[in-house]
Amino acid sequence: MSPKTRAYLEKLYQLLEKMPEDERLDAIREIESHIAEGVAGGQSEDAILARLGDPRVLAKAYRSEYIMEKGPAKRSFANVLMMVGFYCSTGLLSIIVIPVLATLAGGFGFSAVLVLIAGFLRTLGVTGIQMNLGPVEVPTEWSMVVSTIVGGIVGGIAYLSWRGLRIYMNFLSASYKKLLPSSRTA
Repeated sequence: MSPKTRAYLEKLYQLLEKMPEDERLDAIREIESHIAEGVAGGQSEDAILARLGDPRVLAKAYRSEYIMEKGPAKRSFANVLMMVGFYCSTGLLSIIVIPVLATLAGGFGFSAVLVLIAGFLRTLGVTGIQMNLGPVEVPTEWSMVVSTIVGGIVGGIAYLSWRGLRIYMNFLSASYKKLLPSSRTA
């Protein structure tokens, strides 16, 4: 193995530092195997490394695969933050799209719950909760109906934002997965 290939693999290993050690080693072994197969097939190491591309992009592809497929099945808050951080670091569009969709989903979801609670409490006679549709105040006996309708609309917006976020993140994962040598044809 040439010094250039060794340097490439060492750089890739460093860039995969946030992954578990066994996953990092698996990625390095996969790339080594890919290079060995290419050399055995008559290709030069330089041509293979050029096809693999920048080790930073390849490392993002491996991290994406780990996060989406091999990461913990149970998503904790820390894991979700890790995923959001990864996807926000993938490009300028992601820095805008992901936080906006996540904020819309969280904000509208929380608001939907608050609207339903307010309607329920107002129906029970709790004072101090006002419901207005424009200049007209909603009668107390209609509070639950109106809050259910409004909560459903607001909750629908939250759900659509969440679905959009998941679709976008899956799209990014699929895009990065295409960069992995195992998904390319030789």
